[in-house]
Amino acid sequence: MADGKPTLHHLENSQSHLILWLLEELGIEYNLVLYPRVKGRSPPALHEIHPLGKSPTLVTPSGRVLTERSAISLWLINTYDEAGRFKIPAPAPGSVDDAVREEQLLSLGGATLGPMLMVKLITTLLVKQAPFFVRPLLAVVPFALNRVFLDAELAHLIEYLEAQLAPPDGKGEAREWFLGTKEPTRADFSLMWYLDWAFQWKWVDFAKYPNLKAFHDRCTARPAWKRALEKGNGYQLVFW
Repeated sequence: MADGKPTLHHLENSQSHLILWLLEELGIEYNLVLYPRVKGRSPPALHEIHPLGKSPTLVTPSGRVLTERSAISLWLINTYDEAGRFKIPAPAPGSVDDAVREEQLLSLGGATLGPMLMVKLITTLLVKQAPFFVRPLLAVVPFALNRVFLDAELAHLIEYLEAQLAPPDGKGEAREWFLGTKEPTRADFSLMWYLDWAFQWKWVDFAKYPNLKAFHDRCTARPAWKRALEKGNGYQLVFW
């Protein structure tokens, strides 16, 4: 669309909601194209926008097609956040709240936490969508994986993220955002996806992690989050 606005191609019940949330936080004008899932998958129409057919997909005013949440959020913030609300400020002397730490948190989500949640999802659906008479047999697979590996590793990662929101010196109040900023940065927009995924599937008892629970509540209470829910076409991650 040659109207000077970015266009978000948005799939229901998907991580595209996090980009819609960021667009609302930025307060810019944008075009929104909504897509329903077809048998739980992305529809053929999304493949016409990008060969991978994934969402979120953002088309810039110049016609460049961007995929992947991290890249899209980087472009949006660099392009439209003129006031620097969501950018990392220059770190104070001795502070490690810099671009490298942000990249570490982004990589933790995409390379470690995300794949682990995907394995939990696949093994859960393996049982849920199997014929009734073989479900008891297949249920052994996720039970064993969770008991031997996944649950302990996921708990270890969640404990680590809980600690990242603790006061750096062990005193005072917990951080609101992962880099100690006054507003969310790209790390927060990214990590909220994985945390909300685990939250909706009830894979993590967030009552045990007060810092992460407060972070999750803080995100979902923001007016921009609520506007994104209203403008989207559904954000229910347990839809199979």
